[in-house]
Amino acid sequence: MKPFVYELHLHTREASKCGKSSGAEHVKRYADLGYTGVIVTDHFFNGNCAVPPELPWEEKIRLFAKGYESAKEEGDKIGFQVWFGYEFQYGWNHYLTYNISPETLIAHPEIMDMSVKQYVRWVKSEGGYVTHAHPFRLPGAPVLELPQEVDAVEIVNANRPDEENDLAAGYAKLFGLPTVYGSDCHSIKQIQRGAISSDVKFETIDEMFAAIKAGETENVIITDPELLEQQ
Repeated sequence: MKPFVYELHLHTREASKCGKSSGAEHVKRYADLGYTGVIVTDHFFNGNCAVPPELPWEEKIRLFAKGYESAKEEGDKIGFQVWFGYEFQYGWNHYLTYNISPETLIAHPEIMDMSVKQYVRWVKSEGGYVTHAHPFRLPGAPVLELPQEVDAVEIVNANRPDEENDLAAGYAKLFGLPTVYGSDCHSIKQIQRGAISSDVKFETIDEMFAAIKAGETENVIITDPELLEQQ
């Protein structure tokens, strides 16, 4: 494993209904496990989001960012890298979105009315990146609407069975797409986690995705030794 390790798929209890741990709690545990940084990717408003849907758009975005802010505050205290991201959903298709800020989201409420193709192209026009998360979540039939346009495929999701991850790997290979591993972590009690590792420490998400696309990162599984011992 290369020395700098990053999580690309993480949910907090502040913004995801399924989240069990706070952003700050996650950061402390990831740091203990030897990670270098995380991207917080809570479920957006078209997914399992904890933000009340009836609120005004800007207020919803501000509340949505609380998980990230909790993680970032803790990360800044201990010298741990934290970036903002989110998981955008079209039925069974989930797209991890990176390098789009809360301020950009506030300025673009129209994203909720975009088709999947329009959405991915909008993200790229704003300097962002899209990873197709767990593309074969059975029994939901995947609708691979734009495989040539995503930046990467999550070929191992630590919360999905091997058969689904194997299909994801085949999908990435078929279209020649870069690959990543992710934890899809909802709790600090998760034993198995996915990650990418690098020989260099990334200062920006642009640097990270340049390395992913160039094949300069390694996909790795991280096991929490304390939780494993408690089993």
